[in-house]
Amino acid sequence: MDVYPLRFSDLFMERVWGGRGLERVLGKTLPPEKRIGESWEVSDQPGAMSAVRNGAYAGLTLGELRERFPEELMGPRGLAMGRGRFPLLIKFLDCEDRLSVQVHPDDAYAAAHEGGSLGKTEMWYVVAAEPGAVLWCGLKPGIDRPALESAIAEGRVPETLAEVPVSPGDCFFIPAGTVHALGGGLIICEIQQNSDVTYRFYDWGRVGLDGRPRELHVQKSLDVIRYGADRNPRCLVQEMDVPGATVARLVTCPEFAAEKLVITGLLESNTGETSFHALTAVMGEGHVRAGEGAPEPLRRGETLLIPSAAGRYEIESAGELVVLRAFVP
Repeated sequence: MDVYPLRFSDLFMERVWGGRGLERVLGKTLPPEKRIGESWEVSDQPGAMSAVRNGAYAGLTLGELRERFPEELMGPRGLAMGRGRFPLLIKFLDCEDRLSVQVHPDDAYAAAHEGGSLGKTEMWYVVAAEPGAVLWCGLKPGIDRPALESAIAEGRVPETLAEVPVSPGDCFFIPAGTVHALGGGLIICEIQQNSDVTYRFYDWGRVGLDGRPRELHVQKSLDVIRYGADRNPRCLVQEMDVPGATVARLVTCPEFAAEKLVITGLLESNTGETSFHALTAVMGEGHVRAGEGAPEPLRRGETLLIPSAAGRYEIESAGELVVLRAFVP
């Protein structure tokens, strides 16, 4: 495999709760007159496959690259975690309006009920937030299945939710089975398992893009929610200073690890040839060098994928560059 930082085409998703914030805040060129809620940065989903934009593999999809070079691309850990596919899906979200109240299944439930899909554990990093923005994560104490079932039937779901104020730079960990919803006025970077399985059980009384109420999945939601297991959703950050940067571990779980890199010079790093490293810039700009080729620019709102086989690579900032790095631990 030719090793270099892989850049993919953006996949834009129109959503009823979306807007034009990814253009305004991140500088993305959006299709005109559409409410874009999501930009899929790295995707190995059927029907929504990222395509390489640069270098020797330009034009190949992530799926084609994964089939040709499974271990070189993903590493043994990434290969094992993805059940044959790339294990993560990385997105930006523009929440102009509230998202539905929803929950995702774990791997076992998704495999049994969703055609062998992975479950969905995820994390959110708040790129931008309007004053007073909130999200909802978890149920209030004492809300068990019968109480939630009654609240759904009576349209009282909002009063069961734990509300959390948010600011730019906040990070939240959302394990499978956790009730959650993003509020309006947020730009989010989401790192998640490679799954598009969502169970929606409350949608604020609105209709979808087609003018009809969106489908709800009440029974499946009630089945997969982890009642009584809610915890502080904010990431417990562990920081370490290294030459050229500060590295903050945000999330470590079996499915993925995520770090925030605040780079002020030259950061030397290494995949260890055990997993890919996905690099998503949330502030600033710089360059990434892997392999023998020229360095690849990296700017706010962009993602580069370092193949596992790269081993050593470098990130150099132009001023200060803030990057989210995701891999399989």
